[in-house]
Amino acid sequence: MEYSDLREGIYNHLVANVAAVGNRVFWGWTAPADSVKPFLTMSFAGELPSATGNKCALLMQLDVEVFGDESNILAIDPVADDVVRALALPVTTPAGRTIQLDYVRDARFDAWSEALRASMIRLKFVLPSDLWV
Repeated sequence: MEYSDLREGIYNHLVANVAAVGNRVFWGWTAPADSVKPFLTMSFAGELPSATGNKCALLMQLDVEVFGDESNILAIDPVADDVVRALALPVTTPAGRTIQLDYVRDARFDAWSEALRASMIRLKFVLPSDLWV
């Protein structure tokens, strides 16, 4: 699978399944500072080793960040929950490949983005790294 197919499949899936953000889904650093909130960013964060040490069982990490109003992080908790529910469903890429992401429950992280003047919740997902070339 090509990265572009994987990226586009995940983007399309989030747009279709997280109504609160509409099409405001951006790649990592591309979100405009004046974006209407809430919105999402996502980025691949590298491969993680297998617990068994098997190099054929590496996992790719995907971070999805939910951004919202600077004064109320509670308002984006439901959006973050929608992202988790959406990515628990199979994702079909434009090339027709079906992938399954797994949510890393203990990695949920709250933060503040000075650049975007927004509260933020980071969510971590993993998927098998043998899906792409």
